[in-house]
Amino acid sequence: MQNKIVKILSAIFIFLAVCTFAQTQDSLTIKYSFINSVPQNARVFINDTYSGETPYRFTNEQIDTTKPLSIILKLEGYIDYSFNVSAGELPLNKTIMLVPLNKMSLKDGQTVVEDKSSYFKTPRKVIPIVVSSVISAGSGALSYYFKKLANERYGEYLATGNRDKFDETKKFDLYSGIFLAAFQVGLVGLLYFLLID
Repeated sequence: MQNKIVKILSAIFIFLAVCTFAQTQDSLTIKYSFINSVPQNARVFINDTYSGETPYRFTNEQIDTTKPLSIILKLEGYIDYSFNVSAGELPLNKTIMLVPLNKMSLKDGQTVVEDKSSYFKTPRKVIPIVVSSVISAGSGALSYYFKKLANERYGEYLATGNRDKFDETKKFDLYSGIFLAAFQVGLVGLLYFLLID
């Protein structure tokens, strides 16, 4: 038993040692700074030098980080966004929401239209929706109730052989079927008034 525990602990120790002394330059452990913007493809200028477009990644080796960095994002149709970063703030992970020059204009002449209406072209009619909901819910409940009564009467008929119980079973089954049909009509009406323009 002690031998087994020693082997398990040794395996754990070796595993941890290998993980600890893994390659330090592995792509998963390289620390890089990340700058992104919404919308993307904004030009990134670091210390007045064009560096790339968002999303933009860089390491400390690529940029002189001995002095503070002045970063500016520029995108046509949007206000320039600038900020400063000191060496102590690196690596950086920042996403910037760019603000349009004109709130209603976007790139390529597209415009934003403020629309607070629903998806539907015409407003929904409340009264038919409520009526069909009530019909659907009420007839569904009544269909279940009469089917339950029919099953009870049929059980009594099987137990006693009383023909009256069998006739009541057929009557309650008929009521259940009528209310089931009404439930379906109410459900179709509800779907129609809710979803069809």
